[in-house]
Amino acid sequence: MDISTKMEVLKEAYSDQSELDQILGKLLDITLGEYKHRMDRYEREMHEFESRYKMDSTSFYKRFESGELGDAMELFEWAGLYELKEDLREKIRNLEKAL
Repeated sequence: MDISTKMEVLKEAYSDQSELDQILGKLLDITLGEYKHRMDRYEREMHEFESRYKMDSTSFYKRFESGELGDAMELFEWAGLYELKEDLREKIRNLEKAL
């Protein structure tokens, strides 16, 4: 069953819109909590890189993207964490708007 069909089933099961809204709100809240937990983990991991290289992640990412820092594997890991964090930040922002 696809997502839109499942949503229709939920709409039929909860004829009172406020009940459905409450259920969806709880689901969004749970997802937001999971994302924030993941964000904390990314930030801790990035802080380790920042301490090691004496550079904040935003400055690092700009320099990395411009090719100034070389191609060591751990720099790719740091860049990947930065990109994941930025993507997650946008998802959190959208979830917070929906709540």
